[in-house]
Amino acid sequence: MPRSSDIAFAACLLLGGILAFATSTPLAGPEGSFDSLGQEITRIVRANFYDAKTGEAWAVSHEHYGSRVASRSEFIIKTREALAQLKASHTGYYTPVDPRYFGLLSIFGEALGVRSAQVDSIGADFTDEGFTRVVFPGGPAEKAGLRRGDQILKADGKPFEPVLSFKDRAGRPVVLSVQRTADTLPVEIRVTPRKIDPGQEWLEAQVAGSTLIERGGATVAYVPLFSCAGERYMEALHDAIGGKLQKASALVLDFRDGWGGCNPEFVNIFNKTVPALTSIGRDGKAQLLDPQWRGALYLLINGGTRSGKEVVSYALQESRRAVLVGERSAGAVLGGKCFLLSDRSLLYLAVADFRVDGERLEGVGVAPDVRVPDVLPYAGGSDPQRDKALDLAAKSPAR
Repeated sequence: MPRSSDIAFAACLLLGGILAFATSTPLAGPEGSFDSLGQEITRIVRANFYDAKTGEAWAVSHEHYGSRVASRSEFIIKTREALAQLKASHTGYYTPVDPRYFGLLSIFGEALGVRSAQVDSIGADFTDEGFTRVVFPGGPAEKAGLRRGDQILKADGKPFEPVLSFKDRAGRPVVLSVQRTADTLPVEIRVTPRKIDPGQEWLEAQVAGSTLIERGGATVAYVPLFSCAGERYMEALHDAIGGKLQKASALVLDFRDGWGGCNPEFVNIFNKTVPALTSIGRDGKAQLLDPQWRGALYLLINGGTRSGKEVVSYALQESRRAVLVGERSAGAVLGGKCFLLSDRSLLYLAVADFRVDGERLEGVGVAPDVRVPDVLPYAGGSDPQRDKALDLAAKSPAR
């Protein structure tokens, strides 16, 4: 039986690693320093990549690659192209213009003594092409009317950048130029960013989005879980199950996109063999203490379902405890670690391989039981995967 500390360590590796820096410090270094920065990256890969032979070969073939780079933007591109050749999950290069840079800081900052991971945010997650992938319930984007599938073209007349377009604009409106359909003119949406820690934003979205939905004569619970990297997200799910979701006959848990980080013990939330307790006080009043979900369970997964979320999805599918709906998960189940580089950019590197009950999910992922393709661009707020899961849940036997 592994110790709880060992399980927690493995869960952290599945998500990220070590991160320590101050976001107020800009990227530094003259243009001519890219050779030394590139050598720094090759040294780290050589010493830490989970496949030692591959890491050594990669480092040899990329020695001094930075010496052929003329600008920071070119260095970023070349570094990402080079790291992609490792063909490993949990591997990438990030700077403070990348949303994931701040996501990593939010997850690991407290343990590393970083006081703040706040960023100016409108409460939405975007693809590289600017399509709105997730609108966080209760956030500024939802209040402004931004919808899933909308493509943001410009912010205050300038090309859209997920971080830079809102930097230092907290409390002040930003005008977004939004393409809603492929054949109509863009519309303008005015949204006011807020300064917030990403982890807190994910938690608030989970709490606000946990709701009861009437579907086909049944009451279905729906919980969006953008991240499960930390106990607070699991605790919030326990609270919802024991509180406002009690009347539901089935639960749809949305694992799509976002961050992994689920501790394997997350599976126990759905363990029907855990006994329900009834507390009876001196006044004779009884209170049911049962944070377990005992009803039908449906998991939404897609190509953005990664890491610890894949571990939980696999376990619940194998035990026949849940029906998985959507598309195959990412197959990103290596152990990753973050390295702070001399210019305060981040190297994210796979440093350990993992097996889940003896199975290697890296590069394979978890296949859904019910495949539902998704078309995000110009979706107009529609979500066929979610709709299918809710329909299936509504037809489940009452618990």
